[in-house]
Amino acid sequence: MTIRKKLFTSFSLILIIIVFIIAIFFYTMLHLNTIYLEQNHRFEQIRKVEKLKEYKNALSWIALDIFIDKRNNEVIVQKQNRLNELFKNIYLLENPLLKDKETTIEKERTQLIFSHFKKIEELIKRKLEKNDIEQFNIQFKPLREATSFLIIEKIDLLQQKLDETEKLKNNFISTIKVELVILLLVAFLLSFIISSKVIHDIQTMLSKLNDGILQLLNNNEHTIQLDIGKNNELNVITANFNQYLKHKDQIIQSREELLRNISHELKTPITKGKFLIEKIKEEKNNNTIQNINDVFCDIEKLTSKLLQRDRLNFISLESSSFKITTLILESLEKLSIDDESNILVDIVDDFEIKGDIYYLNMAIKNLIDNAIKYSTKLPIHIKTANNTLYIQNYGNKLSNDLVYYLQPFTREPNQQQGHGLGLNIVNKILQIHKLKLHYTYEDSYNIFSIKF
Repeated sequence: MTIRKKLFTSFSLILIIIVFIIAIFFYTMLHLNTIYLEQNHRFEQIRKVEKLKEYKNALSWIALDIFIDKRNNEVIVQKQNRLNELFKNIYLLENPLLKDKETTIEKERTQLIFSHFKKIEELIKRKLEKNDIEQFNIQFKPLREATSFLIIEKIDLLQQKLDETEKLKNNFISTIKVELVILLLVAFLLSFIISSKVIHDIQTMLSKLNDGILQLLNNNEHTIQLDIGKNNELNVITANFNQYLKHKDQIIQSREELLRNISHELKTPITKGKFLIEKIKEEKNNNTIQNINDVFCDIEKLTSKLLQRDRLNFISLESSSFKITTLILESLEKLSIDDESNILVDIVDDFEIKGDIYYLNMAIKNLIDNAIKYSTKLPIHIKTANNTLYIQNYGNKLSNDLVYYLQPFTREPNQQQGHGLGLNIVNKILQIHKLKLHYTYEDSYNIFSIKF
């Protein structure tokens, strides 16, 4: 697992825990709000039952006053109205209390309380008509006591449930506190463990990388040989660094090979030049002077091609978009062909390509130059079709595979002209553009093609 993935995993786990903590917080708030509403409900119930208790005490005194006080009819009427009002207020509390979220037993007891009030009301009405205070006291007392008992029992039950709700709230808060502390500790420990692991892995890989670099310097190695592991950033850095070292090593080897080839290739024209100089000392001959000039022109061309080839190791492409016809025309202009009838151009598909036109011109120019130079019968043919450029000339089939001629200083065994660098330069330019040179032989024609 890469360092980035490890850090992402650590962050994701911690984020999940944080989200879980937030979810617990909202759940706590919701649950506490439910408990708060339940407590308010219980308080409201207790207040209503306490009101019933007040009404019960008030109606007892008013009923007794009506029986005892016979002197003033107007006062008696007022107290009767007050009594009726009390019963009305009592019955107004019946439906709210019965609609509250109570158990079946609680509802039955509530109904029993109001049935006692109705009995008290009927008793007062009957005894007032008969004016029988003695019988009223006998029957009223047990009803009043039973009602008082039920009301007190109801208040105690509500208070008990209120206490249970408060206890439940306290227990819930304590549990949530413990859970949050545990989650925070888990998040801290998890982040600490993963961070420590990531830091340890980075330190280990950096130590290995340092050992590999020291080994590279001390043992004259070409690449870092130590295994830093797979699927991590430092492994990618090491691979890229090794690729760079490999590329540099290839350049060094290429230059060493170039120097060997230069020394080999220059021996012939230099020896020939020396021989001609000795000959010109003996006899003045214009033909000999021309031969000497050709030798040094050949050395100049070879030097130019060698410099071109070496420069390709360090080029930086300047890409642009252009048509294939533009590339062909600019390549032909650079060749300075005297007889245009030696070249036939057939543009079937004028497609667009992207690349460095300077170096692609160099490659196409070399291919056209080779086609003209080694053709046994002119004209040569240049054709474009299906995003492919074809350059073909009439002649014998190559005696070796194409890969042989892509190496520097390689040519046909009986070939006298050229230095064997043209196709090597073409191949290098195409490789830089991620293109490939293909070769086929059909109907006595050598066909070189590039698919863009």
